[in-house]
Amino acid sequence: MGAVLVRLALSRTAAVFELSSRGALCRYLRRTFARVTFSELWDDVAPGEFRGRVQCQDVQQLTYPDASFDLVTSTEVFEHVPDDRRAFSEVYRVLRPGGRLVFTVPLMDAGPTLERAEIRYGRIVHLVTPEYHGDRLRGRGRVLAFRTYGPDILDRLRAAGFAASLERIEEPAHAITDGRVLVGRKAA
Repeated sequence: MGAVLVRLALSRTAAVFELSSRGALCRYLRRTFARVTFSELWDDVAPGEFRGRVQCQDVQQLTYPDASFDLVTSTEVFEHVPDDRRAFSEVYRVLRPGGRLVFTVPLMDAGPTLERAEIRYGRIVHLVTPEYHGDRLRGRGRVLAFRTYGPDILDRLRAAGFAASLERIEEPAHAITDGRVLVGRKAA
């Protein structure tokens, strides 16, 4: 993802929001930008409150004011968000004009997004066999995937207001992505 971020040629003083607080991307952002905000989503911490130095945020209902950031990033997050359309709209809201959303998700080569689960009346309803992923906080096989995206994810980004594209990077492949990075741009 670093190769895509380099192509954006953002200022070192750009305001950056990353939807996690650990991992290689976080280390890269700390080295590259002077103003980076990291977050996590914890069940026992209210959005906007802190656990240590990390703020709890629910991407479906961010606590930041409009036009707070120049860049929002994430790796493998949106497939775990119950209402991703609302989340994309929230990210659009907190981006400044000309701001970018740069992220990765598991992405099928063809077909529409497979909706795996949804929330109905406050309860999770599985639409197909459940799929669970791991993360650094909860461990292996503990995080429900609400969907597996298809190429129509670009339509979801456009519906939120973004000019959207799928970038291919020629970096050596690593365990998280297959070299495909999604980029959404808010109009200037």
